[in-house]
This record gives sequence, structure tokens and C-alpha cells, in this order.
Amino acid sequence: MTRTTWGDLDARARGLGTHLLARHQIDSLTAARDVAELTAALRGAGLTIAEGTASAAALELAVRRAAAAQLRVLERWVGERAAVLAVVFEDEDRRSLRALARGAVQHAAPEARLSGLIPTPALPERALEELSRQPSVAALAALLAVWASPYAPALRAVAAAAHPDLLHIELAVNRTFAARALAAARRGRSGELVSYVRETTDLENAMAALVLAHQGKDMVPKDAFLAGGARVDVGVFERAVATGDPVAAARVLSAALAPARVARAFAGDAAAIASIEGRLLRLRIAALHAARRREPLGPAPLLEYALRLRAQVLDLRRIIWSVALAAPQPDLLAALVTT
Repeated sequence: MTRTTWGDLDARARGLGTHLLARHQIDSLTAARDVAELTAALRGAGLTIAEGTASAAALELAVRRAAAAQLRVLERWVGERAAVLAVVFEDEDRRSLRALARGAVQHAAPEARLSGLIPTPALPERALEELSRQPSVAALAALLAVWASPYAPALRAVAAAAHPDLLHIELAVNRTFAARALAAARRGRSGELVSYVRETTDLENAMAALVLAHQGKDMVPKDAFLAGGARVDVGVFERAVATGDPVAAARVLSAALAPARVARAFAGDAAAIASIEGRLLRLRIAALHAARRREPLGPAPLLEYALRLRAQVLDLRRIIWSVALAAPQPDLLAALVTT
């Protein structure tokens, strides 16, 4: 396969990026006094929100639909190159499948299972809604098999247990994603894309190590390890888990990830580690922004746009529910991810 070219996609990603909200716009939304005022502010900022949107749940759905529309535009422009970009398009799919499986195990209401999920070309809104109504992980896996989803076999294997374990379910989905994303990136013959996928796997392993260090006494650490990373090998993973403390584990992981920018997210006390996901997303966006200056014709502008879109959805969702619940504005501002 010939080396993937990115120039035209980068230009379009930059164009799409101009339609994302700037940080000062995100900040201003936190001052809304109620959902009605927030809805009006979002319309004023350019988001398409149907008339009659009056509840927090309906407003969140509108935000997710807007993000899905942007992903569809991106996919149309990507064309055949989508085959090498599993790390972009399937990343949202695997997040959705993990949440849907978690909801099935916990017997959550369908609307609760859909909260925060971004429809994609492979799993559009109607597909997510149908999956959210499945009574069990086995039923969810069976429906995915009918649709020939590459994630169906992994979910079927863990769903066979009488009481499916959430950690094993998430591992099965993540393992499939990591393998597919790396294989896809290699087909594109892009060193930058392969490095990004490997870092993504490193971070999945790092986050799993933090969880296991806190509550993984009944699992053999290497059984939870994902192959395909670059800096967090199985030895580092096992050492981090063996600390038995998330803060101590984070120090082990930070040393292994250095000098990559994401290593900074693993520094700090227990409170900092508790909010690590937002900090990781900010740092990855910043790293890709720097990379696109060094390699303007590489995949960095496209990858940066994808992460900025995810950050916007996370921030708007947090704002919607914080405004609905009258949460303190300073706490909300501190939690926002958009740079």
C-alpha cells in the first residue's frame, strides 16, 4: 500500500476546527442561569439546536448530534483513507460499546446508557439506540454480530459468563481496538500515525494500571495488559500495579512515559490523579498542536481536530448538567478540557 497523504485532509480538518467553540466561548456558557438560557447561548454560538429543546437530556442529545454531523463530514472527506484511521473513528465506537455494555450489566435505563455517546458512521444514532435497549451483554454482542461488527466476537466471549465482569468486558473491547488501530495505522505507512496509536495504547495500559493498583487484587496484572504500546511495557505495568497505590503507580508510569508530554498528567497527589483523564486530553491536544507546526502535512492536524471535538462534547455535556443541577461555577471552570 502506498504511503497515505494528508495535505487535503489537514486543510479540511483545520476548516472544521474553525467551527469548534473557542475556550472563551466555552467559559461564557458556564454563566447560564438555567437550561433555557444555555440553549439560547449555544444557538448564539452557532450550534444547531432544534426548537422545543427544553431539557438537559434533549440539549445533550443535540450536542451529540452536532458532533456526529461533523464526524460524518470528516468521513466523507477521508474516503478510502478511513481504512487507516481506526484510531479516530473506532475510538468513539469502542467508548460507546464499553458504556453500553456497562449499562447492560447494571440494567440501566436506555437513555442513561446513551448519555455522552457520540454517533459515528459505523454506529449512528439509531444503532446506538437499538443497542441501548438490549437486555444483556450477550444480546448486545448478538446484535453486533448480525451487523458484522468486528467487536462482536470479543464481546461474545466475555458475555458467555453467567455474571459478566465489567473489567473483562472493557479489556475485551480495548484489546480489539488496540490491535485494529495499530494494524490500520501500519497500512497507512505513516510513522506519526503509528506513534500516536502506540501512545494511545500506552495510555490505556497506564489508566488500567491505576485502576488495578487501587482495586485489582483479584486479577493477574499481565492478563489486563494490552500489546502494542511503545513506552509502557508489561514490566512497567506490573510494577505500577504492584505499588498498590494509584499515586505511587502514577510515578512509575510517569517515568516510563517521559519525555512524552503526557507524562506530566501522572504527576501530583490523589486529587490530581482522580482528574487525570481531562488533563491527558488537554496534554494530547497540546502535543498534536505542536506536532502540526513541525509536520504540517502529517496526520497531526486531523488527529488534533478529532480530540478537540471530543473535548468540546465532554465540556458541553459537563456544562449542561452542571447548569441543570446548579453546580458551583468555579468548580465547573476548573474541570473544563478545551484549551
